[in-house]
Order: sequence, then structure tokens, then C-alpha cells
Amino acid sequence: MKNLLSHFLTISFLLIGINSLGNNNAFRFKISGNNYTDETIIRMLNNATENFDGNYDAWKLFSPNTNVPSIYTQIAPGQELSINALPEYNTDKSVIIYTNIPASGTYTLLIEEVFPLTANYKVSLTDISSNTHYTILGDTSIVFTLNQQQEVATFTFNISTALSVISTDELCFGSSDGTINLIKHGNSNWDYEILDFSNTVLYSGAATTDSIHINNVAAQTYLVRSFNKGIVDETIITINTPAQIISDFDLDKDTIYLSEGGIVNITNQSQNAVTYSWDFGDGGYSTAIHPNYIYAAVGNYTIVLNSLNDNCTEQSSKNITVLASPNVVTSVESIKKNQFILQNFGSGNYQLISPNQILTMIAIYDITGKLVANESNKKLTYNFSLENHPSGIYIIHALFKDGTMLTEKLWNN
Repeated sequence: MKNLLSHFLTISFLLIGINSLGNNNAFRFKISGNNYTDETIIRMLNNATENFDGNYDAWKLFSPNTNVPSIYTQIAPGQELSINALPEYNTDKSVIIYTNIPASGTYTLLIEEVFPLTANYKVSLTDISSNTHYTILGDTSIVFTLNQQQEVATFTFNISTALSVISTDELCFGSSDGTINLIKHGNSNWDYEILDFSNTVLYSGAATTDSIHINNVAAQTYLVRSFNKGIVDETIITINTPAQIISDFDLDKDTIYLSEGGIVNITNQSQNAVTYSWDFGDGGYSTAIHPNYIYAAVGNYTIVLNSLNDNCTEQSSKNITVLASPNVVTSVESIKKNQFILQNFGSGNYQLISPNQILTMIAIYDITGKLVANESNKKLTYNFSLENHPSGIYIIHALFKDGTMLTEKLWNN
């Protein structure tokens, strides 16, 4: 009885002393059975070590009564502790709890949260013989069937640090190249899953190192979970996407003339871009925002704009026709609705229909200004063929009976 009383007083006085050092992260493990009870204390404390700390730890005093169960931790064989103060870990840690069981039977383990667990930790208990895990949330009572045994590693007290999640956003709009890094510091045996907000599991697996790296992640919000010896840790992360680059521009005209200087004025309509690269189709380039460009030769050209930011590029293009002189083509306009209809029958065969006014003449020129077909009759429909002419742009002049002239480009291919 004297030894038991001394043991009780030692634990009580040490807890009072530890209380003055901080009121967090202390658990009492009390085993009851065979009409007796014993207990041990595990806590985490700043400045404590995994060795014996004279200011914080207490050696285990075993009862001489062989009917009394014992519970304790151990620094090394022969160095048993009733109070074990450990460092405030920043990695996952499992502490082995030993028991002496005088007789096989049913025993109750009461786990009491003496001082509250701080938010950066979660804890659980593992029954080593069955590998069964029990989450500890406040005071927890568990009933075990234990065999008679001496100095046996019976449980582990598992200390889990917070799951660390580091993510990177998509580099470009909709590029699905985000990343997620999961880190369980000091732990090489844990499971994970990543879910979208419809609770669909998108990624899952068993980790064999303390970190998992996932590539090609699309922009959205995710629920990330880790599972470690009965402890579930979860956090919400969002992979963001940058603003979409829109590449676009306007030409002041889509047909220009060398006799008028061959110049085209360009208005950049791009959005969310920082720099620009222009290719004018004749070997000329520019990085101006709103370039003006001078063509030197007749031809059909494609102007290509690459709109860029630090990571991304979007492209747009427009065609432009360069003619020698407006004496050949006075203007190039889009067909106005209901003025005339141009039908392509394929193989270079076309039909021009005027639904409302009689046409008195049509004339067709190639891009150099050469007349390739014409007809003068007062009618609503003209048929013509470019079957024997090369692919390219042709200009149609259509003269109405009232003297109105319309001009349109035709792409013969």
C-alpha cells in the first residue's frame, strides 16, 4: 500500500508541477481489471525530450501485488515511466504503451484528456495485437480482452500532425495543369483521397513516403483527406485558373491598294494579354499593340496575332487582299442581305441571283485586275464558271438596272 500511495503522490505532484508549465496536450491512460486500477501519463511539452527529463518525467513504481495490472511507457528496457513528457512534435509519432496483465480477462482502458489537445494535433490508440485503431476525442473508454502477459507492447498512442497541403494554380485558362502536394511529416504509411464537391473521389491511394505529388489537376475546389491509424484529417483547397486570353483584332479594310500606299491599320481587341506578336504573312513582323503595316506586293495574305501573357498564348488571324490599283476594284463590300445571292455549285461553277432588281452586267476579275469573265444582259440570274481558272480570290462587279454597283470577293477553290 505504501508503494501504491507513493506512486499516486508522485503522479499528483508532477501533474501539479507540469500544470504550471502549460495546460495542453496531456492524457491519462487508466487500465482497470481484476479488481485493480493503474495509470500512466503521456503529454507533449515544450523543452521536453524523448529521454528522461527530471523536471517533467516520473519513473514507474510497480505494485508488489501481483494481482494489480500495470500500464506504462518505456525509454528503454529497464527504464519504465509513469509520466512521460515528450517534445511538441512537428512530425507524426507513435508512442508504445506496455502492460503487465496478471490474469486473462476483460479490461477497461479509460483515456482521459487531462489537458486539452491543441488544434495542430489529432490522436488515436492502436491495439497492437489486432491492429485496430480507435480515434480519441476527449475522454474515451475502450474495453479489451487481454491475455495474461508481462512487459508486453500492447498499445500505441498515435500523435498525428496536421496534413500539409500545397497547391499550384493552372498556368493558363482551362489548362488543367495545377498541382497538389500532400505531406504527412515523418509518416510513410498513410492513405489519402481527393474529392470534388459532388463527393466523387478523383484521386486516392496508399502513401509509402511522407509526401504525395499529383499533377494535371483542373481548376476547382477540392476536399482533401488523409487517413492514419484511425485519424482522419481533411482540408479544403481551391485550384484557380487565370483570366482567359482573348486574341482578336480589327482591320480598317480587308482590301488595300499598292497605288494608295498598301497600308493597313490594325486595332488590337485582345483581352488579358501582356505582349503581342504579329505575322503579316509576307515575312514582316511586329510586337506593337496596334500596328500599322505596309505591304509591297500584290497577293492574298493572312495576318496572324499571337496574344501572350507570362505563361499562355492565344492566336487569331484574318485575311487581307492586296491589289495593285483601285481602278480594277473600286470597293470590296460584304453582300447585303437580299441584294444578291451567290451560290457555289462546286468545281468552279457559280450562280448569281438578284432577288429584287434586274442585273444588267456582271464582271469578274482576278486579284491582279485581269478580267476573266463578263456578261451583259438584263436578267435576275447569271451563271458563270471559273473551272479553268486557278484557286484564289476573284472580284465580282454586279451592276443593277438602277445604276447601283455592288462588289464582292469570291474565294474559288
